[in-house]
Amino acid sequence: MGVQKATARQALLCPKPGRVLLRKHLRKRKKFSSKAPLVSRPWWSELPGWIALHAERGPVRKCWEGHRLVLDSQDGRRHGCCSRCFEQPAAGETVLVCHACSWTRCMACAAMPRLPRLSEDPLFHGPNLPCLLKPPFGEKALAGNGTVIVCPGGNYEFLCPNEGLPVAAWLARHGIQALVLRYRLLPRHSLEDALADLEAAVALVRRHKDGPVAAVGFSAGGHLVASLNLRLAKKDRSSGGPLDAQVLVYPCIDGSGWGKPGNAGFWDPACHKNADALLEGQQALVGGRGFAAPPSFIVGSTGDAVCPAKVHTDPYVEALRKRGITHEYIRGNLGEHGFGLDPCWSSAALHWLQKRGFGKKSPARSWAGSRLATRLPGLSGPRHLTSASLF
Repeated sequence: MGVQKATARQALLCPKPGRVLLRKHLRKRKKFSSKAPLVSRPWWSELPGWIALHAERGPVRKCWEGHRLVLDSQDGRRHGCCSRCFEQPAAGETVLVCHACSWTRCMACAAMPRLPRLSEDPLFHGPNLPCLLKPPFGEKALAGNGTVIVCPGGNYEFLCPNEGLPVAAWLARHGIQALVLRYRLLPRHSLEDALADLEAAVALVRRHKDGPVAAVGFSAGGHLVASLNLRLAKKDRSSGGPLDAQVLVYPCIDGSGWGKPGNAGFWDPACHKNADALLEGQQALVGGRGFAAPPSFIVGSTGDAVCPAKVHTDPYVEALRKRGITHEYIRGNLGEHGFGLDPCWSSAALHWLQKRGFGKKSPARSWAGSRLATRLPGLSGPRHLTSASLF
């Protein structure tokens, strides 16, 4: 049986998980496959650990190096603390261990939800086909007001799965409809393409759904969200951009490292070809002329060696303060880069979004297309309508 086709509005308001394809803003109208991986399978064994994620993916429990974990008893000597929660299981408790590398995981952490296998991860496939991925929506989320677009990080080369659908599902459980943007990446594409994907996603949501629209960006995804505000402010300085709010979690604001091959951190050297485009708007992002942002919730960790708060979030928050833009800033030793959805910021961010009208029960569902022309005049028109499919 073929894939059931649906309109974009039907897909966005459907309680089932699915995706909304973003095709109409693409310059080349070719038929792209959503099954093609970012990296061909022979190279999967060479992928960086933060994408391979052996310990987090699939039904088989493995250690960080990909060795299978086995059941054992904690005797207080041979096995250390849990590698996830860092708690020491009591003597006699059953634990999962790796005898090759002394990896230990308690049974509570082993029972937590798993990420999809690399072969089944929608964020690792469809490199030329941007789309919005949606988790299941319960009645509370379907009745809620507003939409959040989640932009995972990954150094503009990959998309981290733990910063995608788990975040959207968490928001949906609290009555906020959330979608994950699979945007185009280096080396095949450029920052301009990724920005066009996010801009088209915001326009699509505004056309088909009522309420405010926010974006949550992690790491490079935070850079993407912050850069979109600059892009739209140039088009219409009176609007300040298309977003009603943004949440930036350990964002990469100072992207100067992308212009230095030794500091860029790319796995594929071919990414350096389009890396210079990532420096566009650099001075404005750190508070220079052209800075633009909606009300913001910022998270920065002093223990982050990749995007330290002093270099990235501190200058951004100072620019918000100088311009009188409403913001909330969580700063402290919150952990290393990539801690994802964590209680150190998630509860406060949820409360902040709810205060801004997200998740509140909407009195009625109405067609929001008439509002698009006034809020985003440069994006109105049939060329931004999008085909959708459910899976």
